[in-house]
Amino acid sequence: MDKDLRSYLKIYKGFLDLKQCKKTVKELKAAVYHKHAYYDVKKDDHKTFNTDLSVTYQNVSTTPYLMKRTWDSLEQYILKDFNFDWHAGWNGYMQIRFNKYEVGTEMRNHCDHIHSLFDGMRKGVPILTILGILNEDFEGGELIMFDDEKLDVKTGDLLVFPSNFLFPHRVDPVTTGVRYSFVSWSW
Repeated sequence: MDKDLRSYLKIYKGFLDLKQCKKTVKELKAAVYHKHAYYDVKKDDHKTFNTDLSVTYQNVSTTPYLMKRTWDSLEQYILKDFNFDWHAGWNGYMQIRFNKYEVGTEMRNHCDHIHSLFDGMRKGVPILTILGILNEDFEGGELIMFDDEKLDVKTGDLLVFPSNFLFPHRVDPVTTGVRYSFVSWSW
């Protein structure tokens, strides 16, 4: 088993069709967003900061395509890249959430221990994070992992990595333009 954590971060270059990314961004401009909130386990409450990104689960016409590519990336990661056949019975993945970073907004350093996956009919602990990049016509907004490593991600790239405490990550503040991405979690 590979003991280098970076080996478990996979960037699938050009995994998403660029026309679908462009169409998604166009439709997301009209979506209804709310501020992202972090769950504070000590206070059993959510908190938000002025510089937090905005998020929406609103469907757009490309959502089925993006959900399919999300599933394809999980199969690629689990069954082909790592041959984790013992993990082939994963329980599912969340509907994608769209992220919008306007000038001055960011995602603070965190790991994806998603509290809301424990509620409702579907229950689970996130195992893998799937992150799709929808545009790059902005400045700032770098995706940082392992404290200081900027990931070279472009429109159409899809990232998959474990959702645990060994993979903290952040998005630096956007300085110009608007950054769009989406995320889902498998359990």
